[in-house]
Amino acid sequence: MNRPLTVAALAALAVAVTGQASAEPGVDHAHVPGGQRFLTAATGAPALFDAGVTAADGTRSGRLVLSSADGTRQTLQSSDGGTTWSSLTGTAGTPFRLANAAGDVVAIDTDGTACGDGCARFARKQLTAGGWAEAGTATVTFAQPVGSARFGRGVVLLGDGKTVLAPVHGGSYAAVVASTDGGVTWSETARLATGDGWSAASLSATADGGLIAALGRNENLRGAVPANVALYTVKAPTQTGTGWGAPVRVAADTGGAPSMTLLGNGALVLASGRPDNVLRFSFDGKGASWTSPTTVYQNYPTAGADVDGWYTPDGGTARPLRHLGSSGTVGIAPLAGNRVLVTGDNCAPDWGCPADTSVRGYQVDGVPALWRSVVEADTDQWGKADLATMFQRGELTVVNSPLSCYGDASACRRSLAAYAFDGDSRADSSLVTGNRSVTLRLPRAVPVTGLGLHVWLQGAADVRIETSVDGTTWITPARGARDGIVRPFSAPVTAQYVRLTDPNAVTDPAAAFLHEIELYTAAVSFEHDYPGQAPRGNGWVTTSTLATVVNQTTVPSAEKISSRFLRIKDDTTTQIGRATWAHATATAVTAEFRFRGLGTTNKGLLFSLKGRNGTAAATPYGFWLTGAGRLHWANYSLNPPWGTALNPTAINTGTWHTVRLVATMTRVQVYLDGTLLATRSKSQAATSIDAVEIGSTGTATTGDDWLIDDVAYTVP
Repeated sequence: MNRPLTVAALAALAVAVTGQASAEPGVDHAHVPGGQRFLTAATGAPALFDAGVTAADGTRSGRLVLSSADGTRQTLQSSDGGTTWSSLTGTAGTPFRLANAAGDVVAIDTDGTACGDGCARFARKQLTAGGWAEAGTATVTFAQPVGSARFGRGVVLLGDGKTVLAPVHGGSYAAVVASTDGGVTWSETARLATGDGWSAASLSATADGGLIAALGRNENLRGAVPANVALYTVKAPTQTGTGWGAPVRVAADTGGAPSMTLLGNGALVLASGRPDNVLRFSFDGKGASWTSPTTVYQNYPTAGADVDGWYTPDGGTARPLRHLGSSGTVGIAPLAGNRVLVTGDNCAPDWGCPADTSVRGYQVDGVPALWRSVVEADTDQWGKADLATMFQRGELTVVNSPLSCYGDASACRRSLAAYAFDGDSRADSSLVTGNRSVTLRLPRAVPVTGLGLHVWLQGAADVRIETSVDGTTWITPARGARDGIVRPFSAPVTAQYVRLTDPNAVTDPAAAFLHEIELYTAAVSFEHDYPGQAPRGNGWVTTSTLATVVNQTTVPSAEKISSRFLRIKDDTTTQIGRATWAHATATAVTAEFRFRGLGTTNKGLLFSLKGRNGTAAATPYGFWLTGAGRLHWANYSLNPPWGTALNPTAINTGTWHTVRLVATMTRVQVYLDGTLLATRSKSQAATSIDAVEIGSTGTATTGDDWLIDDVAYTVP
């Protein structure tokens, strides 16, 4: 075995950490891979709906339903996150799930017929195993006469479990309508906008407990065709369906067929188009500000226009050449708390890719098809714990909280504890108890820094948060200002139990309560970091390309203690795999991380507390874990620096272990899997500590391959 024997060989790991970096927040970031075609057929203008269900053990049975149109319409479904698709019978427009015993998914067709000056009637459908079945009619009553009415996208089931809100538009207006009987009868609750050109509408909850609508408006018309489709948003501070503000213009274009979804992590995603297919993100989930648009798919012709930039087919309707190709109609549906499936078309149905050969120069081609992309939107909460995996492993439990029924009084929906950890923030998936209080028991006590909550409260007071280390003595942590779903603590609080309570008087015992929870700790768990890249936040210092985040599914031999890990894989003789986290200069530090080896070629794992001796770089404490499972302390005054192993019995490095270092400037206590292994003096002279570092065993050596998780440090 090639050991890292000499002090010189260790020098490569003794890099200085510059500055006085302290634990810093992560970075909001989205990853938008370009769309790839998956279905070539005469289809277009897709819409997506997540009809998946969560089982009591926390596993989720996926069911994505895709509707597309080519004049006849067709419906597809996928049970594997959009990788493969099969046909469903029937068609539907705007789907939503009810909070009833069966969890019925119903839909209202997009186009209706008049039943009076202020009345419109639509076909109502219900989703079955084989497809969409007729389920009567839906009647909408408006507050004033309307000329036409179309249902938009994004129906919101409110937390009372009974009221559903939907957007409706009709050219001269956009409105919100409500139903309390499963979508059979609807009535207008508010006008979102008036005036000409309102051509599309979508609705979503926001992370701060309000609502937001995205609207498209046709502008600068030539006949009935717009030169541009502007994008607007309208917000309401509550989820009553009333109290809406004025429309705010977001952009002069890309307002075609907007769709929105609020993710479990609190980020809000807005998809729209024309031209192109674009995504915008509101990472705090409030919808007051958005990122610049990111193009996920582009296909339009560059030749064939008239001198004014429009294309006029023989005997047909003129359109801007830039609007041909893809229709810009984007369907989105969550796959997890931080991921969405995005779909769109290559050619708008009927008119997008004309047969006229003078129209040419497409970015892709003129063949009707659908494309897809799996997009990830990660917030800056670098310490997110993987509650879903903990729950599925039986390590996280809901205690002393009998679950109750909610929603439809005649056939209520039975609550499941798993609903709070499944990444689904909708009200039809809610953890509900009779006393509107939920107590969680974590696998072990951890430093909790805050919570992210999608919660329905029955009054103005925010949720009460209490913590405990033993489940008996409770404290109420001091909290900072709420930001979207995030309720931050003023300082980390060590807790194994967390209790959430609605402090308001109970006015509706059949209402939902806790739709989704995120728990943030002082440990870097990589759940909000993107695979294939270095992690972000908590003082991360980029020092190596050989330390990147991976999905657990890419290393299936490793037990799934969480969904993502940091992987340090040294397969080159020119670099060292290294992960470094800088913190404020200190004279006492507690550092901890979990590790597991992969494969049979590991030479070892080097880890240390870095620092300074005066102004010079130093390594106050250094350690080497051999591939054979022996842990050595470094004495850098010797060459080689490694003495007798600290652990008399070797550990199996092919399973998960935890190392903890409690250090001052005179000694370090070394814990392995919770047991004090040894106490040692400094490895070399040093006056301060300012970083935690984990790395492979050297430049020349190769074969080291380690998974790292839950990296934490505290500075008194």
